[in-house]
Amino acid sequence: MTNSSETDSQLTSADDRAPIAVRVGSAVEALDPAYFGFVMSTGIVSIAFRELNIAIVAQSLAIFNVGCYGLLLVLFAARLAAFPDRMLADLRDRERHWGTLTFIVATNTVGTQLLVFSDAMWVATALWVTTVVATPLLLYYLFATEFIGARKADVSERIDGAFLLVIVCMQSLAVLGGLLADALPAYADVTVLLSMSYFGSGYVLYFIVITVVTYRLLDGAVQPDDWTGPYWIMMGAAAITTLAGTTLGPQLESVPGWAPYAPVIVGVTFLAWAIASWWIPLLLTLDVWKFLTDDIETRTPGWVILVPWSRLGFGRRLHTYAPTAWGRVFPMGMYTACTLNLAGIGTFGLLSVVPAYWGWFALGVWGLTFVGMVRAVLRVFLGNPPSTTTSKSA
Repeated sequence: MTNSSETDSQLTSADDRAPIAVRVGSAVEALDPAYFGFVMSTGIVSIAFRELNIAIVAQSLAIFNVGCYGLLLVLFAARLAAFPDRMLADLRDRERHWGTLTFIVATNTVGTQLLVFSDAMWVATALWVTTVVATPLLLYYLFATEFIGARKADVSERIDGAFLLVIVCMQSLAVLGGLLADALPAYADVTVLLSMSYFGSGYVLYFIVITVVTYRLLDGAVQPDDWTGPYWIMMGAAAITTLAGTTLGPQLESVPGWAPYAPVIVGVTFLAWAIASWWIPLLLTLDVWKFLTDDIETRTPGWVILVPWSRLGFGRRLHTYAPTAWGRVFPMGMYTACTLNLAGIGTFGLLSVVPAYWGWFALGVWGLTFVGMVRAVLRVFLGNPPSTTTSKSA
């Protein structure tokens, strides 16, 4: 989930007059690592609706998401085989390399889905072990390329909301690890130890990174095109920290040596939820401001005023979908899931009213973003070029 301002160009880079095989090949070559954000978003929305006891939505999205995860693995494997230089270039590109962390989060999200929907314990364990090994390697590489040998740049050039994927990555390991500690009691000690290490590191790092990201937002006037989906991770990182805390907290009481820390985890988990909640009004306001003003030179169309997020899926010149748009959906779904889990702790039962409404809003934004993604994919197969008209019509 990078801060690129491109819309569908990732999937329409091929010459639209070329044969379909050439267009598809060009699209695979340009495939954005941030597309695993789609799996993250779909997975957490399905988990949230499972918690809401709406099985038809939860099950449908879960099955669909596992299939899409497999498809993306195939596409990126093909990209690695055919275009290894482009894959390496993405890892060096500050505009795109943080998006590679979406693979870690997506893998842990799918592992969580397989565990809670299908009780596929060993598959979930294999996915978790894979990410436990891959995460430090990827994080240290990204930090090294960001800070070693790179040209000196202002904070506003180096850091944006996508940087918070580091925290989301860590907490996704804590969430799946906490669930596996319950499913595999024989290995509870090691899974809790690793999960708590990621939970604690991510929690502390959140306050460091959010300070820098907030500074970037305050460093000069923010323009509508500066506001992108990944900034929602300011809330999403706190929300997944909440989910990790509500998942790990109950496990600590049954693990020798950890029981005294359970009340502490509950307390700091509520703090994380409160932080996530305080972000939401500001994020919604900035979203509405962006959709009502960005690239609109005359009167704002009525359909945009009615549902500002509809620009993610519809419109011609005003269509704003980009792979980074999934950075908005995942935090929305995560806030639903984390609030439901926190409400499951007796003291916080009153909070259950929030996700009963917010969950449907998250699903609606997911649907609009999905329509935008489908339009981008269809352009590859149908060869329809993106609109370049300067017309004022929407």
